[in-house]
Amino acid sequence: MSATEHKPRSSLSPETPKAVALMSGGLDSTLAVTLMLEQGFNILALNFVSPFCTCSPRHESGCHRATQVARSLGVEIRVFSKGMDYMRLVECPRFGWGRGMNPCLDCRIYTLRKAREIMVETGAEFVVTGEVLGQRPMSQHRAALDLVERESGLHGRLLRPLSAHLLQPSLPEQSGLVDREKLLAIHGRSRKEQLTLAKTRGTEIFGCPAGGCLLTDPVIARRLKDLFLKHPDWDLEDAKLTTFGRHFRVSDRLKAVVGRDEGENMRLLQLGGNSSRLEFSDHPGPLLLLRGKPTQADRMSLGKLIRYFAKKVKDESVMVKLQQDGQCEEWSVNRIATEEEITAWRI
Repeated sequence: MSATEHKPRSSLSPETPKAVALMSGGLDSTLAVTLMLEQGFNILALNFVSPFCTCSPRHESGCHRATQVARSLGVEIRVFSKGMDYMRLVECPRFGWGRGMNPCLDCRIYTLRKAREIMVETGAEFVVTGEVLGQRPMSQHRAALDLVERESGLHGRLLRPLSAHLLQPSLPEQSGLVDREKLLAIHGRSRKEQLTLAKTRGTEIFGCPAGGCLLTDPVIARRLKDLFLKHPDWDLEDAKLTTFGRHFRVSDRLKAVVGRDEGENMRLLQLGGNSSRLEFSDHPGPLLLLRGKPTQADRMSLGKLIRYFAKKVKDESVMVKLQQDGQCEEWSVNRIATEEEITAWRI
């Protein structure tokens, strides 16, 4: 797991109590950090990103949204990219998936264990999150919050300021390090109270209020299930590919990913590395990135597939080229896939 850092413009004194905070760049985590800053804590924000985050694109300034929020609050932030250790959790979570391939409890435990390591490393007193009791059906009911705290190794050191009055006091609250009276009792899925709080405090929200995860998307879930089942040697780049293009299972051993436009074609090439690919020899058109080695029988299906997504090509017969293993092979295609075939192949 790699990390990048942003240092604050100004730092508090070394004697200022420290806390580590999970920051998505969304509304809840921003408010949780704001509440801790108001109590005088020196905050180190942590942001964990994966290919499936929908609340972590870059801000118009060119900065990652969580980094932009951290800068606006004047706190240091470290941004971590989740790697294969995280993807193995997605493939086989200890506590199961939600409606899609979202291992919400395992994901939360994963990030909090990392946060605990940094808490110990930096001498921080506790970890802060923006979790709200009752907000998410799988991971934020009371039993789930207790489970996550226990499994992460943060028993007593995990503070959820937005719902603190509805939960057992943490150790920093019990000791008086944190003023419990200044914490909140927010409950449920509505964010009206948080939005009002942000407005009264003049808190600028750069990210999306609710956050999001593509692992809950049924299309992405199907693609990941197919990947895990059909390609046991999958890697992180394969996982990233599930969020791009159109995916087709041409045969049991062969998958084709079709770019939607020129920009996505370039992205597929970047992610595909040395993967085989099919494209037109003498016409502009879609790119097919291939996972697996096509047989002679597969080549007819691939030709029909690429013709289906290049309807502006009016020629009765066109040449396509297959590039794999450093070799290039061309052949003529004169048939277009039917709607029934497209439906049958689509993942």
